[in-house]
Amino acid sequence: MSRWHLCALVALATLVGCASEIKRQPVELSAAAPERGQRFATSQRVEFTLESGYTRTIQADTEFVVAGRIVQGLVLRPTQTVLTVEGAHMHEAYAVLNDGRLVGFYLPVEHAFTALPLATSFPLVERK
Repeated sequence: MSRWHLCALVALATLVGCASEIKRQPVELSAAAPERGQRFATSQRVEFTLESGYTRTIQADTEFVVAGRIVQGLVLRPTQTVLTVEGAHMHEAYAVLNDGRLVGFYLPVEHAFTALPLATSFPLVERK
């Protein structure tokens, strides 16, 4: 095998092994949501798959506080853990709910929304 072929194979393997950047769109967080500050906790474990193919789990009894709203739904910030979404990079993420379903994530650093390929049930109980 020639040196050129070897370099081409290494370059191809590197490209195939890289995760793609997550798709996101800029959004504006409305912090004036009437629910702001309400606390909730997951009543059961929630598993979902990101567009990048990574599977994530949010454990039962994970606490969230309402951070505000975006067009896509209610934004919930975890209080005792850090959620992340991964693509080519790792991003801090807040859960976005619409009609009791996890539809994606608000990325607070980027002020953006990234959608899940498949919305999933996100059972919550209110905390006092």
